[in-house]
Amino acid sequence: MADLKSFDRVAHLYDETRGVPAEAEQRIGDGLAALLRGSTGSPHLLEVGIGTGRIAVPLAERGVRVTGIDISTKMLAILRGKRTDIDVMIAEASRPPLRDRSFDAALFVHVLHLVPDPEATIRATIGLVRAGGFMIEAGDDREQSLRSQADELIRSTVEELSGVDIGGWAPYARGAQLFTEIVRDAGGEMQTALLASWTSSTTGQRMLERLKRRDYSSSWKIPDAAMPALLERVTPRIAEMFGGLDRTIEYSRSFSMRFARLPD
Repeated sequence: MADLKSFDRVAHLYDETRGVPAEAEQRIGDGLAALLRGSTGSPHLLEVGIGTGRIAVPLAERGVRVTGIDISTKMLAILRGKRTDIDVMIAEASRPPLRDRSFDAALFVHVLHLVPDPEATIRATIGLVRAGGFMIEAGDDREQSLRSQADELIRSTVEELSGVDIGGWAPYARGAQLFTEIVRDAGGEMQTALLASWTSSTTGQRMLERLKRRDYSSSWKIPDAAMPALLERVTPRIAEMFGGLDRTIEYSRSFSMRFARLPD
């Protein structure tokens, strides 16, 4: 598994950097649980890339039985500290060691852009869901904001300095498109639902600190030798963009799910 993108290195801060407000978390949990109960009164869900249980724990609190796979032992240890009634296993997403047709639904959240072969991952997972069950892909929506402009500045500057494309939003879009195509080919009719929206905030200084620490997986691709020049180049531009590095800017966020019920 050495070539896989384990989140062990950021497990200790994952919830802090990817968390959502309590009210939004409640709406996300309620919306997903309501969909799952449209399939059966006691749904059994497989989450691929379950991580620290950011989505799984609220679902378990709502009575959904959750099984999860991940490659990060440290992420799963944090999940275990939250709840012990969620079944988890170390497994590679495209080769899950599970029985066919043994789940009522499968869920992907912020993971298809990380796996080496998203197509193989989706195809392997769809075989684990029973007829009439749900395939769900969910996550943050693309929102235009000062924050997204700063992210794009960082991405384009990395490419200028090193020739490395750290991805930006494109890998998320490719994963969502593959999910849609494969599920439609299997006979599922795709639907979309907005689960929650909220306002978040940051500062330029906070973004730069997280970039330097490589808190987000996209920054792991940045060559060490390019980091000093990257920080030197983007710092004044982000300061100008935000009206000062310590100035707090707000931006809109939302979380949606794309889902389909498989044919009976």
